[in-house]
Order: sequence, then C-alpha cells, then structure tokens
Amino acid sequence: MGLFNTVLAGHAEKLKKIAIFEAIKDNEDAMRQVLDICSLRKFHKGDFLIKEGDMGDELFILLEGSVDILKQTMAGDDYVVTSLKAEYNIFIGEMALIDDDKRSATVMATEDSMALVIGKKDFLNLGDSDPHIGLPITRAIAKIIGGRLRKTNEDMMTLFDALVTEVQD
Repeated sequence: MGLFNTVLAGHAEKLKKIAIFEAIKDNEDAMRQVLDICSLRKFHKGDFLIKEGDMGDELFILLEGSVDILKQTMAGDDYVVTSLKAEYNIFIGEMALIDDDKRSATVMATEDSMALVIGKKDFLNLGDSDPHIGLPITRAIAKIIGGRLRKTNEDMMTLFDALVTEVQD
C-alpha cells in the first residue's frame, strides 16, 4: 500500500485510459488493487522490453516514451511492424498473462521510456482473490486478442487473393 500511495498513485489516471481496464475504471478500489500489483520499470533507448522467442510472464503499460514492435523474417532479419508511443495508451505482452508460450514479437524502446509492469503470478492471484477484477480484465484481453486474430485472418486472405491473382496473370 505504501508504494501505491507514493510512486504509483500518479499513474492512476493513465491506467483508466488503458483498454483492458475499461470495465473497472470507475471502481476506485479495483483500480487501486491493480496498481498495487504494478511495478515501475525504466528503459533506455535501445533496451528490449520483450524479445521474440523468449518466455515471458509480464504485461507492460507504456507510461512515457516510445517503442518499436519488431518481427523476425524467415531469413532471420528484424523488421518494424509498427511504432507506438505512450500517448496511444498502449499495453504490450498481454498474452503472457493468459498463456505459457514464447513471446510473439520483440519490443524495443526507441527513446528513454517508462512502463508499469504486471507479472502473471500477481495478476492470477488478484483474479483468484477478486474475480470481479480479474474476470473483466481477462475478458478484455480475450476480446482484444480475438480482434487481432480476425484482422490477421483478413490480412492473410488479402495476401492469398493477391498471390492467386499474381500467379494467374
């Protein structure tokens, strides 16, 4: 509770803007409990928050700075999928709170940055002790992952159609 009152209390408003907390953002006690399981981490330009292929168990909420999301090609080269800024109210690594698999992308700080970090164990403990907090967050994560999967399927079909058209011509 002491850490919440000092360092993290200033980030309560930012947390309310993050999509996965939409359903609980007006519940002060729930938001305090979420902040209680957060830690603050700083990253320098060029630091990796996440590395593709590594095991991970943390979610990052970008408070300051910016990051690049990188994927590796079949040839092993990194390419930038997108660049994100803290102003976009982003979170990264949400799948690590749900599954026990390898990271699907690399995330690198493109300037000095700061993030709130939620560990899987703390998140699961919060959900077990108060399902009224954990369940809405888990549902929001599932909804976001589902949306991304649908978009990926649409993109794959677009690429497939383009390939078929190219081969036929």
